[in-house]
Amino acid sequence: SVVQVLKKLSQKGKTVILTIHQPSSELFELFDKILLMAEGRVAFLGTPSEAVDFFSYVGAQCPTNYNPADFYVQVLAVVPGREIESRDRIAKICDNFAISKVARDMEQLLATKNLEKPLEQPENGYTYKATWFMQFRAVLWRSWLSVLKEPLLVKVRLIQTTMVAILIGLIFLGQQLTQVGVMNINGAIFLFLTNMTFQNVFATINVFTSELPVFMREARSRLYRCDTYFLGKTIAELPLFLTVPLVFTAIAYPMIGLRAGVMHFFNCLALVTLVANVSTSFGYLISCASSSTWMA
Repeated sequence: SVVQVLKKLSQKGKTVILTIHQPSSELFELFDKILLMAEGRVAFLGTPSEAVDFFSYVGAQCPTNYNPADFYVQVLAVVPGREIESRDRIAKICDNFAISKVARDMEQLLATKNLEKPLEQPENGYTYKATWFMQFRAVLWRSWLSVLKEPLLVKVRLIQTTMVAILIGLIFLGQQLTQVGVMNINGAIFLFLTNMTFQNVFATINVFTSELPVFMREARSRLYRCDTYFLGKTIAELPLFLTVPLVFTAIAYPMIGLRAGVMHFFNCLALVTLVANVSTSFGYLISCASSSTWMA
């Protein structure tokens, strides 16, 4: 469970502060210390075992085989129709805790700490919990998982690219280096670039707008920088944007009868890949500048 994960983090030296609503007795035993508040006052602060002794001392003995968390909530709750009695009981518990040994030990502990020393602030007033590389790795891994969770989208892109490449190859099949053939090859190259441009622009214009609320919330929480998010997102999707031009060129290039030779093929592939990724970047620009998918 989440509480067990947080427990493991605390055992590694991390400080974990958690608010939880009516935990089970099993989860309740995982807490190192608990803080109970009622009517704006501290009713108890200490370990779960100390809580049992304290509430027994004030006359609120937790029954055997009863969830302590539920019992403490009931004891510290203001019961409708019995508000005065409930508030008197809460005040008694809070007053007893204020003069209890646990509270005195806590005050002595705080007194020994140098609380007057100001906290060191970063020069720019902002700080991140993780390093740049850790942020980048986490965002990259999350973005990559998002790509893997949508295999249908990847298949559709590849099938669409294959069908368009075959269609263009059939239209301009086996062109010769004649005047008419050169004009047809120019038209085929134009379709090469046009297809790569619009296909990649429309595939990316809604990438950031759909995740904008999540990004804004996490960025305000200083979880990661803007550059790590952008790089992680784009690199995670880079394999697809490299595969699409490769599939398209590998099918259409030989069908049209463009210039033979491995070097010429790779020159064409590099050009088509460059156009595809420039178009992708332009789609990212539109997505970043748009506040909603509809606007993009």
